[in-house]
Amino acid sequence: MGAWGTGIYDNDDAADWAHGLDDGGLDLIRSTLAAAKPGTPVDADSGAEALAAADVIARLKSGGGEQSPYAEAVMSWVDQHDDDPAWMSLVPGARAAVTAVRDESSELHELWAEDPSSLSDWLLILDELDARLIDDNR
Repeated sequence: MGAWGTGIYDNDDAADWAHGLDDGGLDLIRSTLAAAKPGTPVDADSGAEALAAADVIARLKSGGGEQSPYAEAVMSWVDQHDDDPAWMSLVPGARAAVTAVRDESSELHELWAEDPSSLSDWLLILDELDARLIDDNR
C-alpha cells in the first residue's frame, strides 16, 4: 500500500478506488463493503477501498468528510447522488466494514501498528468515520 498519510484517501488504493465511483456507483460501493467482513482478516488493499466506500456512505449520511484533494471524485459523486435514498440500506454494511478494517487481524491495522503514533492517528480517523455513519442528520 502506497500511503502518505493516515487519512481515508491518503493511499493509492483508496484514491484509485474513488476514481471508479462514477462508473460503479452504488454497486461498486456495495461490493467493496461486502469484501470487508467482521471476523475475517481483511487485506490492506481491500481495507483501504472499504474505508473509502464507507466514507462515501458517511458523507451521504452526515454531509461531512475530510476535504482531501484525493477525494474530489467522491465529493462530486456525493453531490450528484445525495437525494437518492438507495444508499441508506448500505449504512449497516459500511459500519461493519469499518469494524472489520479496524480489527487487529486486519492487514491495515497491522501496518499502522508498526508506528504507534500513526496507529493512534489512524484509529481516530476511523472513530470519526464511524461517528458520521451513526449521525442522525438523515
